[in-house]
Parts: sequence; structure tokens; C-alpha cells
Amino acid sequence: MSPTYKWLGGIGYILSFIPYVNFVSSILIAVAWILMGKDTREKVFTVLGILMIALFAAGIALVVTIFTSVFMMIPMGGMGPSAEFFERIGPLVGTLIAVGGIILGLVIAVFILDIIAHFRAAKIFDNKWFKLGGWLRIGEIIALVIAIPLIIISIPSSGLGGLPSAPGAPGFPMEILLSILWPLAIFLIVALLATIFSIVAFFTIPEEEETGRQSAFEVEF
Repeated sequence: MSPTYKWLGGIGYILSFIPYVNFVSSILIAVAWILMGKDTREKVFTVLGILMIALFAAGIALVVTIFTSVFMMIPMGGMGPSAEFFERIGPLVGTLIAVGGIILGLVIAVFILDIIAHFRAAKIFDNKWFKLGGWLRIGEIIALVIAIPLIIISIPSSGLGGLPSAPGAPGFPMEILLSILWPLAIFLIVALLATIFSIVAFFTIPEEEETGRQSAFEVEF
């Protein structure tokens, strides 16, 4: 019998590539990790899934806060902002900063646990694809660390300062923009491969009757 999380995880990672429905992927992936944690008694899987759901909820809260802030910034009746406006917008800005900070912390925690979970799953299921997915996630960090300085260094030498500010505007050479952002493409390729390996990893989880996996307390990272 196939474990449910095998299909939830695989489908979830596939949906992450599809616009407008990729927001559903985070829920499916989170549930898959939680079910995997319940099945294997591996707490890191469960914690990862819970944090993914928390990150999803925080993202929704951030969007709601932004829309509320924008609505509050619209002057009523064509009049300038009143004292009441500033009294209302102050707490919203504070909330926006707080939610943003929470999201940043959750993103870092989820990313770290995601790497650990992939290596743990590789040992539990004897699945090389989970291990490759874990290594590629480490590669994402390395690629991003390398890409950011390269982009910063490329900007002064690109002659971008003397060109129109809007990409696509007359006189704005797209090749210059590409020459600046090409290091970011390496990061995106590594991230793409990491997701693909995660898809393969979940779909290749052994059937329950064929799995001689170890208990969580027997697995060492």
C-alpha cells in the first residue's frame, strides 16, 4: 500500500511550478511532511510541516496587512490625510514590520529544516533522490551567496546609470540587464533541480510492505 504522503508530496512539489495554483503546493507539501513524521516517528518532519503551514498563514496575514494599509492610505473625499489617518496607519505599519520579521524567521527555519529533513528521509527510505535534493538546497545557499556580490559588482561596470530607468523603455538594452542578473539564473537553476529531485524522491518512496525503514531513533543524521 502506498503511503498517502508519497503522492501529496510529489503532487505538491509539481504544483509549485504552476502559476495561480502554486499557493496550494505549500499546504500539500506541509501535510506530506507531517504525515511522514507520523508514519516514521521522525519529529523533524512534523516540525517542518507545521512551520510550513505557519509560513503560509503568515504570508496571508502579510497580504491582508498590506491591502489594509493601502486602503487606509487612500484619502477620503479628496481631502488630505487627517490626524485620525496617522493614528490608524501607525499600528498597521508596526504590524507590517512585525509580520515581515516573523515571515523572515520562518523562511530561515523552514529552509534549514527542509535540508535536514531531506537527508533524514534519504536515510530512512534509503532514497538517493532525497539526498540529492538536500545537497542541491545547500547548493542554493552557495549559489545565492555567490550571486549577490557578482550582481552588485556588475552594476557599476554595466553603464546602467546613464540609461533610462525602466526596463523595456526605449534605449534600455535588455542585454545589459541580463549581463547583470545572470548569476541569479544559476541560483534559479539549482533551485529548479532541487525541486525536481524532491518530486522524484517522494514518488519513489517504497511501498509500505516493501519498506524496511528504521525507526526515527535509529537514524543518525
